[in-house]
Amino acid sequence: MSQNLSRFPPNSRLGNTDNTYVGHMCYGPMHLDLSESKASVADWVGTGRSILPGDYVSIVTFKDGTSTLMCKGCGVSAVGAAVGDLEPEKGDRIAGDVTREEMETAGIHEDYRNTFREATSLTSGAVAPNGELYRSITETPVFEVDRDSFTDKASFVSGYKKYDARKEMAEAMAAQYVRNTSKHDA
Repeated sequence: MSQNLSRFPPNSRLGNTDNTYVGHMCYGPMHLDLSESKASVADWVGTGRSILPGDYVSIVTFKDGTSTLMCKGCGVSAVGAAVGDLEPEKGDRIAGDVTREEMETAGIHEDYRNTFREATSLTSGAVAPNGELYRSITETPVFEVDRDSFTDKASFVSGYKKYDARKEMAEAMAAQYVRNTSKHDA
């Protein structure tokens, strides 16, 4: 995802004035006023939710190697809404309670889906004060978006839940290892 504002959403590095250290903003649709369309993608800059140190996030990485930060749920919803060929109905929820119709009113639905169709992976963690991802374990697993396996939103969500469970288990094992080794060091 480039920072050239050629299509929605803007890159997360644009628009956060609440925290200059982090400097990221989530442009998930549930954080936006979708009541009317904007003249350009540039008009959306600064209208999302500021990402602050300690916030749980997803790094969404795209085919071209660029990435953007989103709130953890927004990143998962964005990629999940873009898998498969089935176009959602107007009343279908895309992210949280936000429907396709609301996104169309704001003029962002098509660009949103097209942008996240190019997502190749999700990595989760928390934001460090410098704006980088803080990994709770040394090797935070990356969730690869396999377009052959994930043919619709349901298969994507199922795959992500398995990934999240493996990640939680790895974090618990790492925490237990630290506790065990610290006992021996004392």
